[in-house]
Amino acid sequence: MAWRGEIIGTDGTWGSEGAARRFVVGHPDVPADEANGPVRPERMPGSDGVLHLPALGAIPARLRLALAGFLTLNPHWDGVAVLVGGAATHWATLSAREVIHQQGSATPRIAAALGLSDVGPEAFDAALDRPERLPLLLQDAATPGAELGALMGAEVGATRTLWLGQQAVLIGAGPLARGYATALQTAHVPVTVTDLKALYQKGFEALAEAFPPDA
Repeated sequence: MAWRGEIIGTDGTWGSEGAARRFVVGHPDVPADEANGPVRPERMPGSDGVLHLPALGAIPARLRLALAGFLTLNPHWDGVAVLVGGAATHWATLSAREVIHQQGSATPRIAAALGLSDVGPEAFDAALDRPERLPLLLQDAATPGAELGALMGAEVGATRTLWLGQQAVLIGAGPLARGYATALQTAHVPVTVTDLKALYQKGFEALAEAFPPDA
């Protein structure tokens, strides 16, 4: 049956234009699910053919949607997902299609406050090895790229216990997401880089399959 997907705050729609059956992502009044649990929800609030995808703990609903799309394509994938949002980055440990641990980082907000966008290789290695020296490395950074490199290196260094011995998937778009990809690769983490819009499509398809009209 036809369906339509919408992400609040974006202009795009997915599925069939004008379909009465709708999946809405990112409504601010929808309470979040528990932090740890299945990526594809077992229930979705709503009525009259409109269902809302909740956030998963601190992971925003749109990033949960993308993660559901990734797991639709890779159903047996376990590892750590790095979900890059506008206000925070979320590190989610995945096992058997569930989030079993999540940790947020304020790096995107810090980068925005400092006016940083492009990552330089300078200071990355030093921050990776000694993340506690981040304030000193930021002070010594000679370029904005070095500042963001230090931020990225410190975050990857501080999350070592999450990714060590794991594979990673990066979900996000834009310069910060590309910076995380470079940072993880430099730390020798096997990382899959994804297409965010394609994951949205697969996420909506997963919701439509899990919640048919007579469910």
